[in-house]
Amino acid sequence: MTDSLAPDLKALKATSHALVEAVGGCVAAKVLLGHRSASTVSAQTSISDPERWMGLRDVMILERHAQRPIVSEWLVERHKADPERVRRPLSIEDVARIAKESAESKLAILAALADGRVDQCDRVNVARELRELIGVASELLDAVEFGA
Repeated sequence: MTDSLAPDLKALKATSHALVEAVGGCVAAKVLLGHRSASTVSAQTSISDPERWMGLRDVMILERHAQRPIVSEWLVERHKADPERVRRPLSIEDVARIAKESAESKLAILAALADGRVDQCDRVNVARELRELIGVASELLDAVEFGA
């Protein structure tokens, strides 16, 4: 079922999931939104449920509580992205970019686990690195599926 989602939509779901995690998870998001069940919030951020999406009002509320424009920032960056990025062939530079982002994500996770407890600062760092990895992976998937 996730094959029906375009790469940008998969990345949007992943970014929405990162926003929910930034406010403390699905139960915390349910409390903040006041009218959603935790399972609804989970479905809205899951790529395995391509029919359900988080509303703009909910994104705004969660970003305010997270004190970071996680989804909004991703949307702006995608809007500013070069539309020709998907009309290019893969290159050796793509291998380097995905390897770099993957390594940085792994290092952030290892650093978070190093002292035996993962605090909010660790979560922010890991989430940032994973979003960067998702962005590069999404761009490369576009190039593979729609490239020259």
